[in-house]
Amino acid sequence: MPKFDTRANMGMAGGCVAGLLIGGIISGNVFGAMLGGMLGTGIGTFVGDYYDKKLESRKEALMKYRLGDNEEKLIVEESFTLPQNIAIGSIINANVQYTILAPVDRKEIKITETRMLFNEREGLIKLSERTVFRTQGTYSSTFRFTLPEKISKGDAIIVTVISNNTQTKTILFPVKIV
Repeated sequence: MPKFDTRANMGMAGGCVAGLLIGGIISGNVFGAMLGGMLGTGIGTFVGDYYDKKLESRKEALMKYRLGDNEEKLIVEESFTLPQNIAIGSIINANVQYTILAPVDRKEIKITETRMLFNEREGLIKLSERTVFRTQGTYSSTFRFTLPEKISKGDAIIVTVISNNTQTKTILFPVKIV
């Protein structure tokens, strides 16, 4: 029996099944279903590496932050990366917690989350970028990734950029590649 103990495993399995079905329906043959299953597995594994959690509602967030008329706020509350000393090929969790507030009639807000790794030798390496639609409140967003094999050891920075239609927040978190 397969284990679905992690979000990556669940995403991989869900992507595989969805890819099989869609590939089979679109192509009408086994080859198309197999190709769809392979593509779905890869996409599902990547998508499964995100973990999101809503921590507070709009009402709870408004108890912490004042909001003016027709004002929109994007507040980054904390950011961390675990572990801080990273071995090449190891798994890293890059977490950011942020609050989004806007006038009450705005039901969903488009948020773009971008995560990058910077060191002096390789420069800026884009790890992920995704767009999500969030209701107002406070969220914790974690992206789990494997440190690339071809990266030099030394000081590095995990760069997280959170943006909506009107504001962009950039968070730098120093790490050491050992």
